[in-house]
Parts: sequence; C-alpha cells; structure tokens
Amino acid sequence: MSFLRFLFKGIVGIFAALGLLVLLLGLLIGTFLNNADDLTRRAAKQDLPAEIILTIDLSEGIWEGPGQTSFLSSSLQPGLPLHDAIDALYRAQGDDRVKGLLIRAGQGSLGLAQAQELRRAVRDFTKSGKWSASFAETYGEAGHGTLHYYLASAAENIWIQPSGDLDISGFSMEMPYLRPVLDEIGVQPQFSQRHEFKGVMNTFTDKAMPEPVRKNTKAALDSILEQIANEISISREKPGEIIAFMNQAPFSALQALDNDLVDRVGYWDELLAEAQVEDREFVHLSDYTFASQPTVPENAPRIAVIYGQGEIHLGDSQGDPFFGGGMSMGSDTIAEALSDAIDDDTIKAILLRIDSPGGSYVASDVMWREVKRAKELGKPVIVSMGEVAASGGYFISAPADRIFANPVTITGSIGVAGGKMVLTGLWDKIGVKWDGVKAGENADLYSANKPFDSEGWTHLHDSLDRVYEDFTLKVSEGRGMSQPAVHTVAKGQIWSGAQARKNGLVDDLGGFREALQATREMAAIDAGTQHELVILPTPKDPLEELLEGLLGSSMILSDPAVINSVKEVVRVASPLLQEFEQTTRDRRASVLHSGLAPLGHQ
Repeated sequence: MSFLRFLFKGIVGIFAALGLLVLLLGLLIGTFLNNADDLTRRAAKQDLPAEIILTIDLSEGIWEGPGQTSFLSSSLQPGLPLHDAIDALYRAQGDDRVKGLLIRAGQGSLGLAQAQELRRAVRDFTKSGKWSASFAETYGEAGHGTLHYYLASAAENIWIQPSGDLDISGFSMEMPYLRPVLDEIGVQPQFSQRHEFKGVMNTFTDKAMPEPVRKNTKAALDSILEQIANEISISREKPGEIIAFMNQAPFSALQALDNDLVDRVGYWDELLAEAQVEDREFVHLSDYTFASQPTVPENAPRIAVIYGQGEIHLGDSQGDPFFGGGMSMGSDTIAEALSDAIDDDTIKAILLRIDSPGGSYVASDVMWREVKRAKELGKPVIVSMGEVAASGGYFISAPADRIFANPVTITGSIGVAGGKMVLTGLWDKIGVKWDGVKAGENADLYSANKPFDSEGWTHLHDSLDRVYEDFTLKVSEGRGMSQPAVHTVAKGQIWSGAQARKNGLVDDLGGFREALQATREMAAIDAGTQHELVILPTPKDPLEELLEGLLGSSMILSDPAVINSVKEVVRVASPLLQEFEQTTRDRRASVLHSGLAPLGHQ
C-alpha cells in the first residue's frame, strides 16, 4: 500500500510540475506579447518618444547588485536597478527628449543608503532645470514615512493625497532581549565579547540594552538623522527647522501644506493631468535605462565590479534576489571573483560593493587576503559601502586603496564575540537525557549539552583575544593608523559613514557613482574615455534562475491563496524565527557579526 501511495504521489507531482511549467511558459509568452511594442523600441535603443516624462514607482522596489540587461531580465525582475538607474538620470539631464521626472512614493521597501544615493541623482536632475514632482497617497500610513519623504524632497514639487499623513518622525533601532525567557526555559547563554560596545550577543545575555551600546547606537542614529534633516532643509529652504518638524510629526496633509513641507494636496489623476501635457509620454526609468545605454567600444578599458551582499560564510554565495530571498556572501564566490579580476590583465581596477553585517572570521579572512593581494600586485581596489558594512564587512574592506561610504551607511563594529548556548536546563525540564562518548579531551568543547568549565572559558577568551588582535592589526595596516588609534574607534562601536570618515575608517563620502569615478582615476582612464563594467562572477539571467528554482524545488504549493498565506505567516514570524535560529547556530561561524540589520527599508 505504501508503494502505491508513493507511486500515486509521484505521478501527481509530475503532472503538477508539468502544469506549472505550462502555466509559466504561458505567462512568459503573454508577457512577451504584451510588451512586443516595447521590445521593438528597446531593440532600437534610440526609438524613444519625442517627449518623455520619466517615472519611478517605489512600490516596485529597488534592487542592487548584478543583473542582466536584456528584455526578459528586466521584465522578470521588476523594480529599479539602483546604480544603472542613477547613471540614466544623469544621462537624462542632457537628453532633450526628457522633459521631466515623476516619482510615486509612499509605498515599497527603501533603505537608507539606497534613498541617499538615488536622492542625489534626483536632486541634480531637478537642479538641471527640468520639471520634477513626487506623489504619495500618504507618507507613512501606520508607520514611518521619513525615508520616502526624504527622497521625495529632492523633487521640485511634493504632492500628497488629501487623506494622507506626513509621518517624518525619524528612525529607531530596536532589539529583543531574550535573557528572561531563556532563563525561564532553562537555556544558559555563555558568550563573551571584545569589547564593551560589541552588542551582538547582548540580545541573549542581557535583559536590556547595556548603557555603552545604548550611547553608541544613539550617537550613530543622531548622526544619520542629522544628515537626513540637513538635506531636506536645503531642498525645502528651511535651514535648522526640519528637526523641529520631525519632533512634531505626524502631520495631516493640510498641516503639511500649511508648514510648507509639501507643495500640493491633490490626487494622482490631477498630477498626471498636469504632467502629461501635449505629446509627452511616460517612460519607466528602468526602461529608459536600458534603451539609453551607451554603446561601449570593444577596446574600452575594463573595470571589474564585485557585489558582496549579506551575511558572510565559508563556501559559495547563496540567495535569490528575484524571488525576494536574502543574499549571503560566500568566501569561495567572492574570493574567486577577486582572483579572476587580479589575474585578468584587461581588468584595470576592481570596484567592490560591500553590503554586509559581517559573519565568519575565517571566511572574512579569505576575502581579505584577495583584496590585500590585489593591492600588493598593483591592481587598485576601491570599496563602495552600501547600507551596512560592519564587522566582517569592514574587515574585508580595510586593505582597499580607497573606501567610500554614504553618510548614512552603518559601518565599523570592529570587535568580536563568541560562545554557545547551553541547553542542559531545557532538556531537564522536558525530560530529555543526552549521553555519549568522545575521543579527544576537547571534542565536546562547543557542545550545547555541557557548560564551559574554566579551561573551556580560557580557550574561548584566548580565541577572542587572538581574533580581536588580528582584526585591529589588519585595520591598522590597511588604514595607515596605529593599532592603539584603531582600538580607540574599535571596541565594537558602530558609526555612521559621516562619523567613520572623521574617525579615519573611510576615505570619502559618496555612493557607487562616486566610487566608480575614483576607480576610473586610479585606473588612469581619461575623462573622455568610456569604460566597460565587468560584473564578476557573471550573473545568471533571472529567467534561468526562475526555471532552476522551479525545477529544483517542490511544486506542491501551487495555489496562490496558499502561497500568500505562507508568505504572511513567514513575514509575521520571521523576526522571532531569526532570533530562535541565533540561539541554535554555531556561533564560531559568526564571530565577526555586528548583529545589525539595514536601517530603513520602510
């Protein structure tokens, strides 16, 4: 009977898979047919409307990282490709066909560094004298709208729906402290750290945020808020007033208008009517990005671009940005990409984009060595820091020739923490007994079924001392600072990009575009010479990723209602699940983890 049941399930699974593939192909064909006119336009590259209003819809999301510039890839990977779109905005300033820019804000995930880099391009577009406007039904319904308003404020006119709110109340950074519940269930956290500001393990060892961590985190947030408020105040011509408005927020739409924080109160159709005059046509910025891409000469000097995103670990990078999965930074993948760039004589320089809270010390060291080797062999390496480049993310960056950070990038966290969870109390409570044997006196040193003895604690502390010494020494060598000077700004402290520059941890403030310009200079590329960006490792097309994901995974969840339900459960439960995962993972694999998630993404 079990064999027949197995056979039946197999047959059903095959038909389900075939049915889903047929559906997928139908969707792809439909997408192709629906976009046939657009495809023809893109193929011609220059066949754009005579008068264009570029559009950005933040609800579609912003993605950063390697991607393929093809019709299918841009159709399957919706949203805004950040760095390409920024370049397109600068091209649009000199394009007589482009008459304006319309931003739809208020919805969608948006990170701090993403907002800051995109805002600079929008601000410069507006300064060029072309029309620009931003619209949102509300800036912050049941949540903060600070980042969306921050980006919108670079436009010439800000619109809000009459029923909307303007919630520009700033930023907060919260962490759960699990010590009471761990004590209740019999789990004993045994962790240590170097030094007092390295708060990644405090979520398990403490009942509240330790005072040094509180002061350091507050200072970083204040620095970020100061940057944001200052830029808004310049655009709105309200020097020194924005912080006071933030402390009074939220505002109704009419209150925002009375305080000159928005320019118009109205509806989307009213703005469209104002924007779409004469023969102007709306063109999505990502479409314009592809259609206006300049042709690069075959002999153009080449610059390697390598994206290191997510938590750091040994092995290959993981993640699927198309399906919304989190990216991870594998030492094998990044080190091999760096090595390939070093060995390729046609590559003149390397631009390394880091967006990582850290992770494995050993994996970080693998990638650090390749950055150091590139520098020793005379191949320039420039680091561009994204949302977060902390702990292991900073470790990798330290030996680069130049480091760029956005003023709001969170970086630093030069410190180390480690230890284990002891579960003996939990097993006693639920009646589980563990027993076994070992060969080797310290074979069970990191076992969750016995606490550290005095010798075990000595091993742990010796390890943390060694890693911290190595970390600060490598930062000292990379940054040209004395080790005592590094220690002053290390000790696990986090910094905004603006603070980090004052502390000597980064060289310049700016985003990917500014870092690319510095890379050109270090590669001795003349101002009038075009370059070719070579993404390493070569990214897969989203269509290929889609097919691989479908063919390599279970087909049982084919009902859209079931999928949506599962997504909602995961969304609600994920913060608790992440903390639970932290209690059971091998902490030796993440000793250089800052514990920081990107701030923003509202």
